[in-house]
Amino acid sequence: MAKAIDRKKQNRLLWIIVAIILVITLVVAAVLFALNYVDSGVYPDSEMRAKNVILMIGDGMGEQHIEAGNIYRSNKLNMERFAVIGEVMTRSLTPGATDSAAAATAMATGVKTYNSRISYKDGKNLETVAELAKAAGKKVGVVVTKPVTDATPAAFLSHAKDRGDSESIARQLVDFNADILFGLTDDAMDALKAEIPTAERALCTTFDEINASGSEQIYGLLEDGAIQTAGSDTLSSLTSTALTKLSQNNENGFLLIVEGSKIDTASHDNDMEAMLAELNAFDAAVNTCRNWAQANGETVVMVTADHETGGLEIPKFDNTDANAAKQEAREALIDYESSDKWFTRTGHTSANVNYFIYATGSEIAQKSSDQNPSDKTEYLEIKYDELMDIPDEIDNTDIFRLVCQWLSI
Repeated sequence: MAKAIDRKKQNRLLWIIVAIILVITLVVAAVLFALNYVDSGVYPDSEMRAKNVILMIGDGMGEQHIEAGNIYRSNKLNMERFAVIGEVMTRSLTPGATDSAAAATAMATGVKTYNSRISYKDGKNLETVAELAKAAGKKVGVVVTKPVTDATPAAFLSHAKDRGDSESIARQLVDFNADILFGLTDDAMDALKAEIPTAERALCTTFDEINASGSEQIYGLLEDGAIQTAGSDTLSSLTSTALTKLSQNNENGFLLIVEGSKIDTASHDNDMEAMLAELNAFDAAVNTCRNWAQANGETVVMVTADHETGGLEIPKFDNTDANAAKQEAREALIDYESSDKWFTRTGHTSANVNYFIYATGSEIAQKSSDQNPSDKTEYLEIKYDELMDIPDEIDNTDIFRLVCQWLSI
C-alpha cells in the first residue's frame, strides 16, 4: 500500500515538473515571439529632411542576388555606390518567412502584420505613408512591373484582409487619387477602367500614350509583357516619366514608390538568366533616380527589398588570382543550366536584405543663407554624418519611420 502511495506521489511530482517545463517553454516562446516578431524596430532618428522621397523596392532581392549582379557586370551595381548601406530584418507576425504583403505593409505603415494582409491588422485598416503624404499635400506615385493590384503597390494605396481580394484592391486604387500609377493591368482593373475619373487624370494603356500625355496625373495600365528589361519601354523609362510628372508645378514635394517586381518571380522559378535581367533593369531605374536626385538637390533615395526569394547561394571561387577568380565566377554564372541550381528553394527566406540610401544637395540649400554655399565638400560631410546615424541593421517597420521623418509628415 505504501509503495502504491509513493508511486502516486512520484507520478504527481512528475506531472508537476512537466507542467512547469511547459509553462516556462510557453513564456520563453512568447517573449521570443514578442522580441523577434511583434516589434523588432530600432526606431532610428534621422535629422535629414527632404522635399521628395523615392523608395525603391527590389522584390525578392537578397544580398546574394546583388552579388550575382556584381559578378555578371564585373562591377558594382548602382545601388551599391550609395553613401549609406545597411541591413533590414524582414520577418512578419507569421512564423517563418514573410510574404510580400506583410513586408510591404511593414514598410508602408510601420506595423507588423500577418502574411497576406494588406495594410490591415486585427480587423483594422492601418494608415499608410502614402495616405499621410497625400494628407500633407504631397503628390504620390507608384511604379511597378507587375499588376498594380499586386501586394506591394496595394499595401501603399489600399487595405485588405487578403492580398487575393483584387476586386476590392482595384476599387481602392481607383479611389485613392494617386498622381501616378504605372504598372500592369489585370481583370480587376480592367473591370473598373470606365470608372477612372479621366477628367482628373489620363488613362493610358501603352508606353506611347504615356509618353504623349500632357497630363500631370496618369494611370498607366499596361498589358502583360509591355514592360521590357531592355530597350525604351522599361522600368527606368516609366520612372523617369513619373519623376517628371510628379515634380511639375509642385512646391510641396512627392513620395514615389518604385518596385522591380519580377526579380521575385524569376527567383521563385529558379531562373538565373531572367533574375539577372530583372535585377539589371531595376538597377537602371535606381541610376535614373540617383541622377535625378543629384540634379534636384532636395531628394532622398532609399533602395531596399521586401524579402529574399530562392535561398540563393553563390559558390566560392578560390582561385588565388583575383582576376582569374572573377572570370571563373562569371563563366559559371552565365552557364544558366548550372547556376539555376544556385537557388536552394523556390520560396522566400527570412534572411536580412540590404538598404542603400542616397541624398545630396538639400543640406547645401538649407545652410547656404548663413554659410559659404560653395564649400560643397563640407556640406556633403554634414549630410552624410546625419544619415550615418541610421543603424547598420534596422527593421522593415523602420523604413516607414524614416520616410515620415524625411518628409516631415
